[in-house]
Amino acid sequence: MQRFYLEDLNTTNFNFVLKDLDLVHQIWRVLRSKPWDKVILFDGKDLWDYVFEIKEITKTEVVLEQVDRIEKKSEIDFELNLFQAIPNKMDKIEDIIKNWTQIWVSNFLFFKANRSQKLVISDKKIERLNKIIKEAAEQCGRNIIPWLIIWEKPNFMNLDWENYFLHTKNNDSKILKNIKIQSWKIINLFVWPEWGFDEDEVWKFNRNEFRSLYLWERILRTELAWISSAFYLIQNSL
Repeated sequence: MQRFYLEDLNTTNFNFVLKDLDLVHQIWRVLRSKPWDKVILFDGKDLWDYVFEIKEITKTEVVLEQVDRIEKKSEIDFELNLFQAIPNKMDKIEDIIKNWTQIWVSNFLFFKANRSQKLVISDKKIERLNKIIKEAAEQCGRNIIPWLIIWEKPNFMNLDWENYFLHTKNNDSKILKNIKIQSWKIINLFVWPEWGFDEDEVWKFNRNEFRSLYLWERILRTELAWISSAFYLIQNSL
C-alpha cells in the first residue's frame, strides 16, 4: 500500500473526504486507484500508520474509511541532530536530506561555516527541501518528519546536550566506538564543509566544550563524512 503524509490528519475520524488536490492527484492519476483499494496515511506525530479504504474517488476528492491501524517502530530512541555546514552545491543538500531522512536523522540544521561557499537558499528551495524530506519519509516507512533549519549566523553557545564536531586531528579526540548511546540522549553532530573547519571554528567549538570526533587518517568529503559517522552512532544504539 502507498503511504502518504497528511499533516492535519484527524486520527479519530474514521470517515472523511480527502480534498488535498496533490494527494488526490497522486491517488487518482498516478496510482490509478479505485474504490476498495487501500492507502496508508500518517500524521508525522505518532508511531502509527492508519489504513484507509477508498469508498469513492473523483478528480477532486477521495472518500475514505479507516479500516485498520498499524503500530510502527520506525524511529530510533535517541535524538541525533545533523548540523551540516552548507556544501558547495544544492544537489548535495538534497542528497543529504533524502538519504538521511531514510536512514534516520532527527533534524537537519544547515549552517554557514567559514569555508562554506556562497549558496543562496531561497524560500522556494527550502519548500522543495521539505518536500524531499516528506517524500523520503513516505517511501521508507518513517513516521516522524524531521524539521529543517537554515542557520545563517550560527551561534555555538548554549547548545544543550552532547555536541561533537568532526576533526581531522586525533589529538584529544573521541572515536566513534567510544561514544555511549542511551535512549535519553540528544546528540548534535557538526559536519565540516569542503576543506574542513578552520582554526577559528575549531577554537570556538573547543571554547564551548564541544568534543572533537576523529574518524581516521583519511579526510572524507562532506557528503561521505556524515554517512560514516551518523550511521555508526545509529547502529551502536540498536
